[in-house]
Amino acid sequence: MSGFFFREITIELSAQDEHYLKEIFHLVLMLTLNGRVVGRTDLLSRESSPGVWDANEPLMLREIVSHFTLSVYGEIGTEERQLLASGEVYGPDLYDELGEPVKILLDGHEDYPNMILKTKLIAADPFDITQPLSAGKPSYFDRLVRRNSQIRSDSSAVSSSYGYGGFENPESINIIIQRQKLAANLTPDDHPEKPRRLSNLGSSLGARFQHLGNINDIDEAVSHLQTAVILTPDGHPDMPSRLYNLGTSFLARFQRLGNLDDIDNAILRLRAAVSLTPDVHPEKPSQLTNLGSSLRARFQRLGNVDDIDNAIAQHQAAVDLTPDGHPDKPELLSNLENSLHARFERLGGIDPVDHAIVQHQETVSHTPDDHPDKPRWLSSLGSSLQTRFQRLGNISDIDNAIERHQEAVNLTPDGYPDKVKRLNNLGNSLLIRFRRLGNLDDVDNAIAQYQAVVDLTPDGHPEKPSWLNNLGSSLRTRFQRFGNLDHLSSSIARHQAAVDLTPDSHPDKLKRLNNLGNSLLIRFQRLGNLDDITNAIARQQAAVDLTLDGHPSKPSLLSSLGSSLRTRFQRLGNLDDIDNSVAQHQAAFDLTPAGHPDKLKRLNNLGNSLLSRFQRLGNLDDINNAIAKQQMAVDLTPDGHPHKPSRLTNLGISLLTRFKQFGQSHDVEACIAQFSVAASSSIGPPSARLTAAKKWIHAALINNHTSLLAACECAITIIPLVAWLGLSIPDRHQHLAQIGGIVRDAAAIAISLGQCDKALEWLDHGRSIVWTQILQLRTPVDQLREFEPNLANRLLHISQSLDQGTQESNPRSQLKQSPEEEARQYRALAKEYDEIVDKVRSLPNFRDFLRPPTIYRLVETAKGGPVVVINVSDRRCDALALVYGVDGVIHIPLPDLTSERVAELQVELKVILKSSGIRLRALREEIEAGGDEECKRILAELWDNLVKPVLDSLAFSSDPEILPRMWWCVTGPLAFLPIHAAGVYDTEDSGEKIQDYAIVSYVPTISALLEQPDAPEHNPFRHLSAIEPSSGASYIPNTEKEMEYIRRRLQNRDHIVLHKAEATKERVVNAMKDCNWLHLACHGKQNAKNPTKSALLLHGGDLTLEEIIRLNLPHAEFAFLSACQTMTGDEALSEEAVHIAGGMSLAGYRSVVATMWSIEDELAPKVADEFYAHLLQYGERPDNRKAAEALHFSVKKLREEGDIEMLSWVPFVHLGV
Repeated sequence: MSGFFFREITIELSAQDEHYLKEIFHLVLMLTLNGRVVGRTDLLSRESSPGVWDANEPLMLREIVSHFTLSVYGEIGTEERQLLASGEVYGPDLYDELGEPVKILLDGHEDYPNMILKTKLIAADPFDITQPLSAGKPSYFDRLVRRNSQIRSDSSAVSSSYGYGGFENPESINIIIQRQKLAANLTPDDHPEKPRRLSNLGSSLGARFQHLGNINDIDEAVSHLQTAVILTPDGHPDMPSRLYNLGTSFLARFQRLGNLDDIDNAILRLRAAVSLTPDVHPEKPSQLTNLGSSLRARFQRLGNVDDIDNAIAQHQAAVDLTPDGHPDKPELLSNLENSLHARFERLGGIDPVDHAIVQHQETVSHTPDDHPDKPRWLSSLGSSLQTRFQRLGNISDIDNAIERHQEAVNLTPDGYPDKVKRLNNLGNSLLIRFRRLGNLDDVDNAIAQYQAVVDLTPDGHPEKPSWLNNLGSSLRTRFQRFGNLDHLSSSIARHQAAVDLTPDSHPDKLKRLNNLGNSLLIRFQRLGNLDDITNAIARQQAAVDLTLDGHPSKPSLLSSLGSSLRTRFQRLGNLDDIDNSVAQHQAAFDLTPAGHPDKLKRLNNLGNSLLSRFQRLGNLDDINNAIAKQQMAVDLTPDGHPHKPSRLTNLGISLLTRFKQFGQSHDVEACIAQFSVAASSSIGPPSARLTAAKKWIHAALINNHTSLLAACECAITIIPLVAWLGLSIPDRHQHLAQIGGIVRDAAAIAISLGQCDKALEWLDHGRSIVWTQILQLRTPVDQLREFEPNLANRLLHISQSLDQGTQESNPRSQLKQSPEEEARQYRALAKEYDEIVDKVRSLPNFRDFLRPPTIYRLVETAKGGPVVVINVSDRRCDALALVYGVDGVIHIPLPDLTSERVAELQVELKVILKSSGIRLRALREEIEAGGDEECKRILAELWDNLVKPVLDSLAFSSDPEILPRMWWCVTGPLAFLPIHAAGVYDTEDSGEKIQDYAIVSYVPTISALLEQPDAPEHNPFRHLSAIEPSSGASYIPNTEKEMEYIRRRLQNRDHIVLHKAEATKERVVNAMKDCNWLHLACHGKQNAKNPTKSALLLHGGDLTLEEIIRLNLPHAEFAFLSACQTMTGDEALSEEAVHIAGGMSLAGYRSVVATMWSIEDELAPKVADEFYAHLLQYGERPDNRKAAEALHFSVKKLREEGDIEMLSWVPFVHLGV
């Protein structure tokens, strides 16, 4: 409720002028909540409507109004001009001391300003603040009044000192200030009330500054309060309180602007106030604790130990003067704890947190939930528990801290000034727990709290930069876990905004510059833009230069600068950078007291920089010191700590480096031990564990260590965790692109050790990760439903939800959510999915549920013909073949094939395609004469060094009458070379081309051939043709002919044709759901920057790869993609089949005809015509299992009948069964 509150008022009217009567009526209205007056509304100074007083108004207010309104409603004549009204409001006036009733004469009397000053507007939460909270307890209003001049905590000390008394409506405080200014201006300087009115005006301006952040308000507040002190004679009883108000105003301005003169003046005034106030005065503890807070603020800026010692002394005195059980005692103890903590952070010593926790717990346990201070005590307890967790690492402490902060948030009404601070504290604890345990819900919830804080804080508010800084740090943390560049960009934007909004002299400017530098550093590490690392170092150097020695933040700033300098050295090799890096890290370590939670991190960072310098200069002292420092960091880091794996890895790298230099065998044994523990850890980011596994493999290779295969197995197991299902597909692809050829290298190692079965399993399990994840989401759960129907149904529901989208907007959703909300919900579902799968695997007979297939199952894929996997590694190249009826894997070494040469062939083919003018289907230029010849050379080399050795080893014979099926699964750059066309084309002799031996198909993984259901003969055949959509791209002339050929071949079969403008994305997708066969003759494009945006160009919009993947068409059988680049793929993701043909396979099409590059418009209709002619010769209903054969013979027939360029027929390929 809102209204002006009075103790007792007597109003006398002695003038005929209605001006004063209007003023009284105005005040009458302000006494009510949504009240309206019946009667002479024309006399009122603001609009009003007829009505009645709210019967639910508190009795005391209704009585006051009743006195006034009865007088107003009467006939207003000369004799009725004198009115008398009085009423009692419980609780003292906020501005006046207890005393005699106030008499106000309005007829130009010199006390007219009192009529304005005797009003105080209070706005609070949506409940009656005048009612007692519980039996024997004061009202919320009384509590607000009592707390008006008390300090509550560090961050809210000034705000609370001013206090709105629960006020939230800016218009209301504006009215108060307007009236106070009028009163002050009307009062002569020599009037005895002038100092009091100036002091009250200054306090109100200070309160508005705390709420809205307008610098003019705090400047004006300081000015008025200084004048009030000057006008107050020595010995006046109000001098201490006015000095106190002035001191807190200086403190408020220092906290916003960082001007050292302000904090000096704050301490000077507060000392004076303390010295003038006797110990028995009830305000003495508040004055002492404010003085302590000011001294602590100066210590945190300048690092003077005398300041923090004096701060502790003031806080202790405040506590000692306050009896046990006093409602302010917990807050005073909290302020004492803050200063003890600040001293401990800087100087070490006895940690005060245990004592503080006991005090807070006792206070909380004796405070009922409806007590207005309960949220404050809960928040203080949560902060102390969080501090102890950061010291000792006890998980129960951070769990309890989060619970206490959540309770504090829940008990704080919306709109209450401290709500945002409690939300921020909750976010802090959630982020800290995420950094320790890696629970994805925690980082999402932390960001949600920080975002709410930012959204609830108006621009210009003094705390806005701090909230933006926290949000930026949490977004950076999430990027480091998930790798989404949007998160990092948002982090940098928030940090930049925080820096821009912070004045140069503000004490937190340095930290915010440093945080901005940290985010820029991480973006440089991801993208390699030199501007980012240059800007990062510039900002971090500025932060260091502006920070005085002894400042508690100096070690952290030095450490950040040292890390950035080391990163730039690794990129540019400037020796000054690495020398400076070592110096910064050494200084940071030296300045960090023993027992400080960051001591080990700085020790580790120093070791890393020493290692980098040794790698450049070879100084033995550097490598020995690096190992010593990193070993100490490892030894002192408890097991289960999230940084333990990375510290183990860093130590292992240093040991391995020393071994390579000096050859001491104990170093390599020791480094393998570090790498193996780090990689096998269950905590820490998967990316860090994968790095350790790679190093483990490298070290084990050096001396043929017995753990080599275990290291490879560990790496393969971690890869799916790096590309976790809870990430968006682009994010998963980004992580996989950075992994490199580790799967192929591991397979090569296994082959070298004679473990070909294991090599084949790894090549199947460690590739096409996203493909496998999506297929697993679509795995039937019928068998599980027989045993655990509820679990099966829940798994099915979650799988379907995950399958509908990967953090992109789901068009089927009826709820409008922000992208961030969708991402958070998706990750939560993925986490639950993992938990349910683990639970299913604990059931009898379900131990292998959704696990990768073993070699015994993979052999079954060869029933239809041999399956050959080609592994291309820098170590060696090999073929691994599965032949039905043959146990195990057939190993075919390929000594004449190297990964380097395969990469060269890929580049050469790209050059040929570009120089031959091969772009879009309708824009192909006449192929240059040299293009075909160069293509023949590449195909001949593939034949000699790859295909022929495989065919010979498998005893294939050239018999045109009997051509078996054959599936190829290729790795690395081979995925972009036409293995299916390998051969010698300068001779007419048979037996020199792969087409003479087999009908070739490709598969992304061997397991993709498992459990492929037969064509559902009972399902009616329905064919969809989408021809030449009006996409805005160039016209494709021969698609009309292609459509007529298909119509002629299909004759009376069920055939839907969508032509030109009919072929919209919506209509095509809907028809795909109804039809099991598909033929698309249109433009296609491969998006190199974002492969999931590769698309088929339809009328009115593109059908992208990410949309195709989501379709899930269980009855689909075959798709003919008569478009360009539908199986081009992405070079950075050669193991992931990221192309439109692969998307069609994931959508459900078991057999797909696609193109490796752009096709010739004149040839495409002929291929389609011959294809359907061959396919339909087997019967009325086409069989998708004959698609590869139909493509083989249609292309062969066209080659034999006409002079077709190599680059025109080679791009046609078959994928699937």
